[in-house]
Amino acid sequence: MKPDRIILLALAVALGFGCLLILLPFVPAMIWAAILVYCLWPVYMRFCHYVRPTVAAVVITLVVAGLVLVPLVHMALLAAKEARESRGWVTSVLQNGLPPAPAFLLRIPLVGGLLSDFWNNSADDLGGTVTQLQPMLNGLAHSGIKLLVRATHGLIDLVVALLFAFVFFLTGEMIVARARLVLARMINEARLDELFDLVAATVRGVVVGILGTAAFQGVLYAAGFEILHAPQPLLFAVLAGVVSIVPAGATVIYVPLCLYMLAQGHPVFALLLLIYCFVVVGGADSVLRPWLIARGAALPYTVTLVGVLGGALSFGALGVFLGPVLLALGLAMAEEFAGQPRGSWRSSGNARKLGKY
Repeated sequence: MKPDRIILLALAVALGFGCLLILLPFVPAMIWAAILVYCLWPVYMRFCHYVRPTVAAVVITLVVAGLVLVPLVHMALLAAKEARESRGWVTSVLQNGLPPAPAFLLRIPLVGGLLSDFWNNSADDLGGTVTQLQPMLNGLAHSGIKLLVRATHGLIDLVVALLFAFVFFLTGEMIVARARLVLARMINEARLDELFDLVAATVRGVVVGILGTAAFQGVLYAAGFEILHAPQPLLFAVLAGVVSIVPAGATVIYVPLCLYMLAQGHPVFALLLLIYCFVVVGGADSVLRPWLIARGAALPYTVTLVGVLGGALSFGALGVFLGPVLLALGLAMAEEFAGQPRGSWRSSGNARKLGKY
């Protein structure tokens, strides 16, 4: 290779690396925005028949922002209200001591007596108990600060993703066309079309599976919260449905809710709600999510399940979408390398052939 070609190649690699470093902090937001735009693209195109593309992009972005941010703001206001009320209760306890243990503690199987004795002993020696629990309280305070920082970062990432979504609505067709031109220099045109179709089908299947499962779980949570008299049943059901995009993500909603109901003197309802959420809703998630994704993405059930769970463990909520897509592309590339037709891993005939070896 000539020296000038080596210099140009080195400059190109350095330029690409620099661009990657600049875009790296925004990659998750850009992927979320791309998924959102892909899902809403038919709505955007239809809306563009009546208004200008810029107006359509603004309206759709604002509607999505409202649907996402309004429940979060409402939840933050409720949390602030509960914090003010809890501060008054804590101040009263520190000044006057704890009241006698509530009667429902004794009715808790196995540990009820221990909890009641601990409560009453703490009421007699509140100062010593606070001293003993000081390390744990410090840890809880530190965890609370970290949670607040992460929530702030998540809100910023959400706003950035919405801004990228607005840009992608206006430039999506151009970005796809440029990407095709670049990839066409490395991949055969016919194979490139197949890969684009595979990615589109997988993303569509993942989105339908994730959103369909989350909506179904939201309905189940709403029914359970309402029947078992949980506070703010509709709000917490919506939040549980939203965080259900991550497998077992709703535990951060219903476990504290059950503990709150237990503290309010409703141990039976709290226990029934915990069983309902873990067994009924969790079981529906384990079966329905991979099944819906596999139907839409034309992926085997096992591959889909591994992609969803492995992606979530590796990349968080974003990995739920990335996992199946990456596995689908990996299988397609493996077929290309082996010279096998697309989807050969789904053929029962091939499975029987493999059994001979």
